[in-house]
This record gives sequence, C-alpha cells and structure tokens, in this order.
Amino acid sequence: MKVCVVGGLNSMEKDYVKAYKGIGCKAKVFNKLNNNFEQSIKCTECVVLLTKLTSHNMANKAKDICKKHNIPFICTDKTSPCSVCDVMQEFMSCDSCEFSDKCRTKHA
Repeated sequence: MKVCVVGGLNSMEKDYVKAYKGIGCKAKVFNKLNNNFEQSIKCTECVVLLTKLTSHNMANKAKDICKKHNIPFICTDKTSPCSVCDVMQEFMSCDSCEFSDKCRTKHA
C-alpha cells in the first residue's frame, strides 16, 4: 500500500519510511510543500496527516486533494514512527469492522 505522510520532522523522515516498510507499506513523507505534492498524493492509497507537525496551509491542501480524488485521509496527533504506524494498522484492519461502510463514508 502506498501512503503519504504529511508533516513530521526532516530528521525523522527515514524513521517513518522504515516503520511503514515494516508493516508492508511504501511511504513518502512531505515535510513541506513542493511542486510534486499534489501529483504524489493523487498516486497514493492513503494520506496520514501529523497534525502537530504540519502547517495549516499544507494540511488544508492535502485534505482538499484527498477529498477531490476520494483518497482516505487520516489525522493523528501522534508523531513517533511507531505510533503513526499503529494508526495506519488500525485503518488497514478497518475493513473487517462491522461499521467500516459508515466510517469510510463519514471520513471520505
């Protein structure tokens, strides 16, 4: 699964990528806006927003892109690589939940 992580610290970028690789995901981390931000998000299966470590502008742009392209958008205030991966694992196991249809339409 391809995942975009929006936010985070430059010094922890490799840690996020490594942690996601450990759960079978390929992660791309965006610490700041750049020219290929929208294109990268459009080509992903899920976006994880680190709310404590991102600007409002970047968060709003990511949210708008996800809404436009119907990409799952997960917000978390956790910042450690392990905690952020735990959030992703919860999302991935959501398919087996009896409320998954209601949850996905609510957050889409």
